[in-house]
Amino acid sequence: MSVGVPVAPDVLHWAARRSGRDDSEFERKFPAWHQWLVGEKAPTIKQVEQVARYSHVPFGVFFLTEPPTVELPIPDFRLGIHGKAALPSQELLDVIEACQLRQAWYRDFALANEFGPARVTRLGPELDVTEAALAIADDLQFGVDARKRITRTEARNHLRHAFEDLGGIAVFTSMVGNDNSRPLKREEFRGFTLADDVAPLVFVNTSDDTLSGQLFTFLHEYAHAARGQSGVSDEDQLDRGTVPADGIEQWCNAVAAEVLVPAADLRAEFRPAAPLRGELDRLAARYHASTLTVLIKLRDVGLIQREGFDRVFQAEQRHVADTLAKRAEASGGNHYLNQPFRLGENFSRAVIRETRRGAVSYVEAFRLLGMRSATQLEKYAKSLGMS
Repeated sequence: MSVGVPVAPDVLHWAARRSGRDDSEFERKFPAWHQWLVGEKAPTIKQVEQVARYSHVPFGVFFLTEPPTVELPIPDFRLGIHGKAALPSQELLDVIEACQLRQAWYRDFALANEFGPARVTRLGPELDVTEAALAIADDLQFGVDARKRITRTEARNHLRHAFEDLGGIAVFTSMVGNDNSRPLKREEFRGFTLADDVAPLVFVNTSDDTLSGQLFTFLHEYAHAARGQSGVSDEDQLDRGTVPADGIEQWCNAVAAEVLVPAADLRAEFRPAAPLRGELDRLAARYHASTLTVLIKLRDVGLIQREGFDRVFQAEQRHVADTLAKRAEASGGNHYLNQPFRLGENFSRAVIRETRRGAVSYVEAFRLLGMRSATQLEKYAKSLGMS
């Protein structure tokens, strides 16, 4: 006969909430879920292990008398609709931990090889948004003219390589590791930055986001790196009016918008007599920006009226949502070609080189790269052109 073990109902509730699933999903997975919550029955050790795996909450947590306090290891700028920081999911915690591990390894590697500091221009908080945007566009060679000859996909690749050429690590992914059963939720976070003088890392959550949205997130995070400020970002605060006391999210939003849609160029290009819907599409294509970014910028520079803006903005949000809903489901693509985006290309090349010369064990390389065999590592190396 199986013996139940005492698990506090509050801990079960907390685990379910952190997983992002509601009670109905847990009840389908665990028929006795409601009975466990009200104390009528107790789960067995095996069932607790299953709940831990399903919720991605560490097994030992279920034997606490009350839910633990969970804090991010970096500043949390996600204020949410009501101005309160959201409970971080295990997925968010895990990707931050993995990125910190890789950044620390690459930082040691860069110092050992005397790479010197990353060549990211440091920007002080007092710097004007326009000046900051000009400095970032110059760092990344991402002026408007440079974008005329490339697609949005090419623009993303350009930014990724430009940042890594400066010494940074760029990560673009929608999941924890290579586990597509653990997707990252866009509504939880859009990106984060691990600031560092030697190996700054920017992370872009690509889940359910357009290429234009990813470009904006990357530039927002680059602004964090240039400020030397780590943190999980909340790019949506600008139009919710929930700006942190130090204003860094508002500043990074404004800088990212100015890099993508320079005010001077927008004033010269905007056609006020043309239908706004068509103008938004035309300008978004010019700048590789989202129509929502263009719309906010038009308001901020005074090219459209603030009166009635909320109605126009909400209508454009619906238009964007409809467009995304109609978009065909993209395939996962080639596993090995995705890895430079999920890990950082310079980091990947460095680990492979150090492994081949014997400075890093294969066990350590597998841990750093999320791989399981030397065959996988060599296939990845081949995809990177490392013969």
